[in-house]
Amino acid sequence: MPENFNWWQENVLPYEPQAAYYSAAPFGTGASVGSPFGGGYAPAAQQYWSGQYGNVMNQYLGSLGRSMRAGEDPSTSFVDYLDQYPWTERYTSLAPTMRQGGLTQRFAPSARRMY
Repeated sequence: MPENFNWWQENVLPYEPQAAYYSAAPFGTGASVGSPFGGGYAPAAQQYWSGQYGNVMNQYLGSLGRSMRAGEDPSTSFVDYLDQYPWTERYTSLAPTMRQGGLTQRFAPSARRMY
């Protein structure tokens, strides 16, 4: 096993896209890494992003295709794409009903009838 831990990031992570995805910002390298609750984003956000691997991979492949059609060299790796991906903006732009565990009651409280 190499002593240099950057070796894994440079030589293994680019060839294991699922490992790159599930080690990205929502799953533990986010702003709250020092949190006693495990780091990353909130559990609801982590649950949402855990089911979005295929969609994010398709968006990456689409960006590669667009750069090829434009005659550019597709030099962005999936790891670099994930580092630039707007995780928070995409999650917060979802409607509350689209989010895992999202409650809509504070936006549309239930009506009570007084008899």
